Amino acid sequence: MSQFITSRIERPTYFCSKKTIMITKRITQVFLGLMGLAFCKVGVEALASPQAVLANVGITLDNVSALSSMRAVYGGMHLVFGVFCLWGIFKNIQAPLLLVALYTAGFVIGRLSGIILDGSPNSFVTTWLFTEAFSLFASVSLLFLLHKKVEQKSVTFP
Repeated sequence: MSQFITSRIERPTYFCSKKTIMITKRITQVFLGLMGLAFCKVGVEALASPQAVLANVGITLDNVSALSSMRAVYGGMHLVFGVFCLWGIFKNIQAPLLLVALYTAGFVIGRLSGIILDGSPNSFVTTWLFTEAFSLFASVSLLFLLHKKVEQKSVTFP
């Protein structure tokens, strides 16, 4: 029994060097910068001309309520998402990364449901599906990598 009590106890950890953590954070910052710029671009374009943004998918906005709704969703919301991603580069990279993961998961689920129920969309929508799927994979992967711990020496108890 005394041998058991005095034996060395090692706690499992994810092994990741400080350099790997720093590289992962830098990649995450670049990714969030690109996502932030993309969100802001869509937001500004949709605020200025929602019809031009939705013409790519064949949607016609023919009344004030439709224009207002698209300015809100594609304009205001995307602009705020973009600013949040850019803010996250400097303050909190995990929160906007989670937002990107949830946002792109919703789009991928919606687009795949549309393909199953309605058939193949045009090339514009298909390109966005691949872009959103890649962004989903990247954001989830980065979130996972950011949760790894720095390599530590094993803890011993007397």
